Amino acid sequence: MMNSLDRSRPLIGISPGYAPPDPSRSFAPAGRVIFCDLNYTESIEVAGGVPMMLAFTEDTEQLDRYADMIDGLVLIGGTDIHPNRYGQELQPTEQIPILERDEFEFAFLEKFIERKKPVFAICRGHQALNVFFGGTLIQDIPSRLGPVHHLQTPGSVSVAHQVRLDENCLIHRILEAPVIDVNSFHHQTIDQLGIGLRAVGWSEEGLVEVFEHESHPYLLSVQWHPERMRSFEQQRMLFLHFVEACANERLELVS
Repeated sequence: MMNSLDRSRPLIGISPGYAPPDPSRSFAPAGRVIFCDLNYTESIEVAGGVPMMLAFTEDTEQLDRYADMIDGLVLIGGTDIHPNRYGQELQPTEQIPILERDEFEFAFLEKFIERKKPVFAICRGHQALNVFFGGTLIQDIPSRLGPVHHLQTPGSVSVAHQVRLDENCLIHRILEAPVIDVNSFHHQTIDQLGIGLRAVGWSEEGLVEVFEHESHPYLLSVQWHPERMRSFEQQRMLFLHFVEACANERLELVS
């Protein structure tokens, strides 16, 4: 007889990347593909969580099931969000927005945010959360601000710059440090912050690298990729603290 699912560890939902059918792709050229960099799943596992990649769906009941089932949500990196979601026209860049992913993530965020469970947003996820709360983005940093150090070579594991942290915020309480070393793989960034959001971390140029929510019990959003910096203790601590918050959330629900 099969054992029931072990729920001693928190279940962490991951909103994945998406690729439409592509005849030039070497695998599943006719298929619609969802995917996730294993750095995310491994970071969650090492921190004590159980990662679960969410399948795209338009079924509102299934979205509710996902939101009820998982103890926390990680919004990962990826391609640009379509600017029509924040009232702008698409500017020509190298990235093509994936509408299917936008539609799934924003529909799911409607369900998940209202449950006030822990959220950890990374890179594109950072931008998606800002847009979800009514904020806007700079569509292309070099076009607006000129050459700055926010787009490293893919695969690089080096530090790109530092982020200055507000003393009175969640991430400062986690790290107990005023500054953190980060990598950088983005050509878009926060412009106007969304409703209820508070900037708590900035790059040297003043770009918003971290924000939190004024009333949500645990919402941490960062512009860099901590999952690619697991050799840095501070970056591991972000996942450890998030997974611990998810574990506490689950215990409160079952107690």
